[in-house]
Amino acid sequence: MENRFPLLQGRRILKKESLWDIRDYAYEGWRLYYAGYTDGLLQGCAIRTKEGILTIGRGMIKFHDFVYLIREEEQVSYAPKNGWQVLKAEFTEDTAHPDYKEYRCRFFLDRNVRLEENQIEMCRFYLRDGSVLRDRYKNFSDMATEYDTVNLVHAAVAGTGAGTLHPSLLLQFADNLWEVKEKDSFDIGFCFLIWNTQGMVERRVIEAYLSGKTGKDRAESDLWDRNQHIYEHLDQIIAHMGRVQKKKEYPKMIFVD
Repeated sequence: MENRFPLLQGRRILKKESLWDIRDYAYEGWRLYYAGYTDGLLQGCAIRTKEGILTIGRGMIKFHDFVYLIREEEQVSYAPKNGWQVLKAEFTEDTAHPDYKEYRCRFFLDRNVRLEENQIEMCRFYLRDGSVLRDRYKNFSDMATEYDTVNLVHAAVAGTGAGTLHPSLLLQFADNLWEVKEKDSFDIGFCFLIWNTQGMVERRVIEAYLSGKTGKDRAESDLWDRNQHIYEHLDQIIAHMGRVQKKKEYPKMIFVD
């Protein structure tokens, strides 16, 4: 086995083999690094709202073994629809050109919550007439407010073996949990883990934390089989640890297998 690194120096002829080496090192490294990850968000792609425009920040998304680089911010217009709208990322491949294969990623809003085979969810919201869509939250519980709020609970986030929760959700959870006086060493360790990984925590680790806090076996997968279920359990942990916070009623959501 050998690895070649091209030496791009003056008076040297740039050979096709050197171009291949550049291509392989630049791209195959990412594919190998994320080979065990599921489809979904890998890095970045923060979603911001302003005056009828959704902005998707730079980042990386994996879909069907290809790592899409979102090198520039993308913008999508939005308006009140008095119903759920889903920001979707749609992926297509174009093999028509003889010299290269083109991978495309398109962001758009759809009132249909069902995802096609080549789509993943980035966020969803229910914006009413006369209201302002917000991407900032008062606390962890506020992140699933039914109306006029960017909801990240169902966003597709890549993980090893199984998708996980959006890092913004877990970072907000850690910030709120840290403020609770009744937290124990288990909670403290989980907060440190979230902060240390910038919120990119594997699903099985979150399930293990919930199992330790609730006393319920991780094998009971129906307890945490959906992101919404995990979010509700995390929210209840904070609510039951002495915070001045009423138990909230969660909006009815449409789930699609």
